[in-house]
Amino acid sequence: MNPPHKLVAATADETKARGAGMTLRAGIANSPFGHCLIADAPRGICRLSFCDAGARESAMAELRGFWPLAEVVWEPSHARALAGGIFESDQGMRIFVAGTGFQLRVWRALLGIPMGATIAYGKLAARVGNPRAARATGSAVGANPVSFLIPCHRVISGSGAIGHYHWGADRKRAMLEWESARAGGA
Repeated sequence: MNPPHKLVAATADETKARGAGMTLRAGIANSPFGHCLIADAPRGICRLSFCDAGARESAMAELRGFWPLAEVVWEPSHARALAGGIFESDQGMRIFVAGTGFQLRVWRALLGIPMGATIAYGKLAARVGNPRAARATGSAVGANPVSFLIPCHRVISGSGAIGHYHWGADRKRAMLEWESARAGGA
């Protein structure tokens, strides 16, 4: 059994500060699903997003959207080390996020979905105590700033279709197949 990731929620003051006084260590690393930008704050990984080669600027712009006042120090070797822990050794990671109470409930519920499993939006909404809020749940899933670690790719439509994914349905399908193969071999 892999150690669980630990979700650390930003305090109201940290959220309000929008990163002021915080230093993020960021870089692009390779993953089984292409390049990814990983940013690490003092309290945990605060961003994991996928990007195509040469898309560093757009990935950085997305990071700045979450923490616009933070100082970002470019450390590719640190990002590569984190990627190894995430994609190769399955070690538990600290995840640091700012979100609404509802988003945090959805993200914590996502952490409870086992590798190799999927869940429909409606069932995830029920799991967080709001069965009629499938759309709001979908919005919270889509707002996840730490892709893959908070496994938003495990959420599918009620019909079983893969559905949308910020970085493309093909990447989402590859993640689900990769996890299914790893879970089957465990």
